[in-house]
Amino acid sequence: MARHPQRDLYESTLVEIGRITTTWAKFEHWVDVAIWYLADVEDRRGACITTQLGSIHAKFRALEALMVEAGRPEPILKIIRGIAGEAAEVVKTRNKFAHGPLDMDVNKETREFEVYLKHISVRGKGVLTLESEVLTKSELESAQAKVAGVYQKLIKHWHEIIDIPSAEELAQ
Repeated sequence: MARHPQRDLYESTLVEIGRITTTWAKFEHWVDVAIWYLADVEDRRGACITTQLGSIHAKFRALEALMVEAGRPEPILKIIRGIAGEAAEVVKTRNKFAHGPLDMDVNKETREFEVYLKHISVRGKGVLTLESEVLTKSELESAQAKVAGVYQKLIKHWHEIIDIPSAEELAQ
């Protein structure tokens, strides 16, 4: 049975959104694991704590405080502050895709199916945003690159964050 082009477009969009949100979940998980490690608690007890930290901002504040308590050197603290700042921006991108409802419609000019992402928010002094925009493949790719980039920075420095030898040091 032939697949419908609109279903292929919708499903491929869902796959890309899944990639964005799953990569972000891995990123947050490794922040959590660093917190557990530095707090010297086993995973289950640590998870009891970090699941209650509802924002990436709170997780990074806890991580930095634990790093300071552990006597981690200033250069890695500076790197963590940079990653935290980047994460504060990237989480907005992640949230856009994780919480933005999708619609699908036919573009009346091109007669092609398009996927639309709704933006619904209230910012500032009660200013409501309620709009839909076409969701493009390049926008999805850009979002994934941002999320993957901050995740890779964290993993690159993870051994320094928790003060264990790097893979290269262990191989010597």
